[in-house]
Amino acid sequence: MNQKLSFGEPFIESRYLEAEESFDVTNSAILVNLDKEQDIMINKEFALGALKALEVHDVTISVPGKALLIVGADTIQLNDRITMKSLCDVWKSNYQLTGLPQHKNSPYFKSPKETLGNVAVNFCLVADPDAPSGIHKEHADPHVQELHVQIVGEGAVDLMKSQNPDSRYASLPLTAGSTHMATWNKEGEYPWHRYRSVTPCIFMGVEIH
Repeated sequence: MNQKLSFGEPFIESRYLEAEESFDVTNSAILVNLDKEQDIMINKEFALGALKALEVHDVTISVPGKALLIVGADTIQLNDRITMKSLCDVWKSNYQLTGLPQHKNSPYFKSPKETLGNVAVNFCLVADPDAPSGIHKEHADPHVQELHVQIVGEGAVDLMKSQNPDSRYASLPLTAGSTHMATWNKEGEYPWHRYRSVTPCIFMGVEIH
């Protein structure tokens, strides 16, 4: 299966691949392995592990499971005022989505969500540097596996001792094209954690149900 997705348009092109024996990537892209077990082979010699991401260019990939290709993100300049305004105008702010008073001045703006079977994805713009999300350890689906894939700029997932914003004890750094190790244990439980921008940035949230 090779399906073009619209959730990032008009800014970012994305494509869903499933059970593709051979697919040519002819430009720069971020490749995300959405499979929990199977590797993606790149040029028949490099294996991208389950739930990992990588920047690729001019390669042939073999996808036995599920994957996303993110194209065009490397052309987005978040220091350009027109680009930033366009993103903020098209994607919805946290306050627009929730109506909660604490989100009124949030620099987080989200694209529509795309559901692909048991996987849901969307893009999130963080318009300010050093802007943390809310600290949490529970999700609407208690069995969800949550990942953040960095698309533009730099960010981090912080692990926290509590909901106190000064209780950070570890950070998982994220640069464009990368994701982080699993933050859930064998029982599916999470520590207190948050996403945090380092620069103005875009990441992709991945929820595997």
